[in-house]
Formats: sequence, structure tokens, C-alpha cells
Amino acid sequence: MKEHNILMAQENDLIPILDFSGKEQLYRQLYDILFQDIVNGAYAVGDLIPSESELMRQYGVSRATARKAMEMLSNNGMISKRRGVGSEVIASRPSSSLSHVTSFIKKNVDDRVVAEKRLIDATLLPADADVARVLKIDEGVPVYRLRRIRFSGDEPFYLEINHFEQSFLPHAIERDFSRESLRAYIADELGIQWSRATQEIRAVAADAEQAMFLGVQPGDPLLYIKRVSYDANNVPREFVKTYYRADLYHLEVELDA
Repeated sequence: MKEHNILMAQENDLIPILDFSGKEQLYRQLYDILFQDIVNGAYAVGDLIPSESELMRQYGVSRATARKAMEMLSNNGMISKRRGVGSEVIASRPSSSLSHVTSFIKKNVDDRVVAEKRLIDATLLPADADVARVLKIDEGVPVYRLRRIRFSGDEPFYLEINHFEQSFLPHAIERDFSRESLRAYIADELGIQWSRATQEIRAVAADAEQAMFLGVQPGDPLLYIKRVSYDANNVPREFVKTYYRADLYHLEVELDA
């Protein structure tokens, strides 16, 4: 089965290769691929994702593996089975998502271009004064920092920098969040639930490093969003800095009545 999967992926480089070494469960890998495809717009709301049989053929996995991955997407509120039709995408974010504010890259780019996040680096470093203040930890405490850029094709849209106290996600440094969903890893594998989040938005001028990452000039306008997420005990656990290119950013807000 492993050889079949690798050969097939080599023939069609659009199909990611699963790792059959046993280091990570196959249903988890398949779930992550489908999750990212939905979040990044490869499958839009209303689209049908591949059937269990199609997933078995494409990835060389068992029906039980394909079914488990589909069940996880369904439990997250992202797909729904329609009798005689298939599994339809009903949401581009898991139902556990905190935010009712979403940016829609697809409104600004060719729909045929698939968006993706590319890793800059993932590292452990001592908390500086700003991170320590937000996460309510002492300066110098080890912090896991993840930096990624969201692209559509070859065009960068935003820079995202996540910070967590290392003890909160002790094994995060071992994961590859260029391929795996950080949010799904926290919610589904670690079982961590967020209670609330605060968010600030303001305009800033791109510094030299941000300009290099985002393909703009130093001093160009960016939209800066600072988000702090709190766990079930109301402890701040995640500090995210996101820098959006102002010329490409689109925002829609859902307001409850």
C-alpha cells in the first residue's frame, strides 16, 4: 500500500504524500490535508469533497482511515453528508472557531489559485517584555514562536506570528505546521478549548523585515491585528501578531442580532 501511494503521488504532484512510517496516524494526516484544502479555498462552501472510495484510491488508505478523517471534518462542522450526493462543505472554519471576522483572499485573486501558508521558522526563544506581558509570564521564560506567510500562488498576503509558552505546547517544536493545521492540532489532538479572544486592529508602516517578507516597500501601509486567545480557565495562552498587506486585505464581519 505504501509503494502504491508514493508512486501515485509522484505521477500527480498535486496529491500530497502520506507518511506510512507510523510516526503519525494516517487518518490524522488525511484530515489535515482536507482541513487545509477547505480553509484555503480549494473546496469552497457548497463544493463536494472526494468520497471515501476516492480518498482510498488517491491516497492508498483503508476505508476506515478515510471514514475517520471524514468524521473528524463532520464533527468540526465543516462538512455534511447528503444522501445520494456526497459530503458537502458547509463551513470554511471549524465550528469551534472563536472568530466571526474572516478575511476572504479569494475575493481579490484568481479563484483557480490555491492559497497556502509557508513556514518562515519555528523556534524556541526567551519571552521578551511584550510577549511576557500579554501571556502573563516572566520575561525569559521559554516561548514557542511560529512565523508563517500566507500566499496565493507566488504572491504574499500576510505575515502571521504565533507565540505560546513552551510548557503549554511542549511538543509543538517537533511538528511541521507548514503542512499541518496548528488550530486543528491544538483543538483535536491536544483537546484544548478556547473560551474567548480579544483582538485589536490598527494601521502600521512596514519595517524592513516585514516589507521583505510581504513584497512591499519599507514604510508601506499594513493592517496589524493583535489577537490574544484564552483557555477554558481564562488564562491567556496564545499571542498572535498578523500583518496584512493593506492593498490586498478584505474584511467581512458577521454580527449577531
